[in-house]
Amino acid sequence: MIEENYKLKHLTDLTELKEVFQKAHDYVRGQFKLHEDKKSHSFDHIIRVTNTCLKLSQKLEAHVDILLLAAIFHDVGRPVEELNGRCHAEVSAELARGFLEKLHLSKLINEVNEAILSHRFSKKIAPKTVEAKILQDADALDALGAIGLYRTISFSCERGLDMQEALVHFDEKLFKLPSRMHFSITKQIAEDKCTILRDFVRKTEQELNNSHFNAFITSL
Repeated sequence: MIEENYKLKHLTDLTELKEVFQKAHDYVRGQFKLHEDKKSHSFDHIIRVTNTCLKLSQKLEAHVDILLLAAIFHDVGRPVEELNGRCHAEVSAELARGFLEKLHLSKLINEVNEAILSHRFSKKIAPKTVEAKILQDADALDALGAIGLYRTISFSCERGLDMQEALVHFDEKLFKLPSRMHFSITKQIAEDKCTILRDFVRKTEQELNNSHFNAFITSL
């Protein structure tokens, strides 16, 4: 629900924002329907990230028109990346540009695209605006907690990783996310969400002890 006290930068009022955002939502959802839906990076992920951005926008005084449009488009290029390996952030930015140009909203393109392009850590583009920083944090937060755990398992299955290989992902990426947050509020949320993942990893490692042949043969 977009309330009256949200900040706008380029759009005239919240009525216009709601109209534009509904069209953006329908466009992005349509793009995902054209391809097989990967559970680790699904349309549901985009909606969760967008909702998180909306919740953070007031607390961090962000412009909601820039932030919500960047959020709804940030992963629209994922299906293309799955098909040909091209960076989904670049594809997403191009699709957002085309969408905004058709609506004669070119004034939004630069800031929306800056947020989209910098949301991906691996591109090593430091987010410059508060909106870009919020999107990067919100995207990372969805990799943590109970849903983040489900997404990690889904991603591992999609890539054919075994349990040991999947566990490496927790140490190499997920447990580092709280330190990468741009705001104290998102850092605290990330740390809280990590408790679920740490408990899962600890219990999994304990139970994996039963997977070793030496443990079996020495118990005879």
